[in-house]
Amino acid sequence: MTIVPLPFDPPDTTLIRRFLKGDERAFRELYERHTPRLKMTVRRLLGRLGPDVDDVVQDTWLAGCRGIQSYRGDAKFSSWLTSIAARTVYAQLSRRNGRETDLRDDVADVNVGAPASSVDLERALAALPDHQRVVVVLHDVEGFTHEEIAEQLGMATGTSKATLSRARHRLRHMLTKGVTNAER
Repeated sequence: MTIVPLPFDPPDTTLIRRFLKGDERAFRELYERHTPRLKMTVRRLLGRLGPDVDDVVQDTWLAGCRGIQSYRGDAKFSSWLTSIAARTVYAQLSRRNGRETDLRDDVADVNVGAPASSVDLERALAALPDHQRVVVVLHDVEGFTHEEIAEQLGMATGTSKATLSRARHRLRHMLTKGVTNAER
């Protein structure tokens, strides 16, 4: 779901310039334009850590405002903001685990539960280990390349590819568990 500004809405770059000059309304418009999608992405990245969504979104905007002068406009503003959210989520997950999270770790399979719930993609995403869920959401949902994911999360490109492959395999297993070949 891409939010396209209406023809009379100023583009993000114009709003950013106005915000940098102290226009609070410009920030409010950026916030209202991008927060709904940002919340959905953060919710997916966090998985079962749902109650922290608003905190992570707030932290993302704070970090974004602090670093907005570094926004060059090479990528869409929403992509730039999502990159900040991914790093913020990664930090949140690391704190939650009480240790540095190594995205290369393999985690034991997670049981989703009843076959009816295995058809629910959102639940299956939430059931993935943190490191796999983050890569799936960034690559398959947000459309980031493996190179971009590797840069954002401080991993090798090959690690991103391997993690996505394992995550897709796990999702396929969770979503088809209890479904016979004839039903597929």
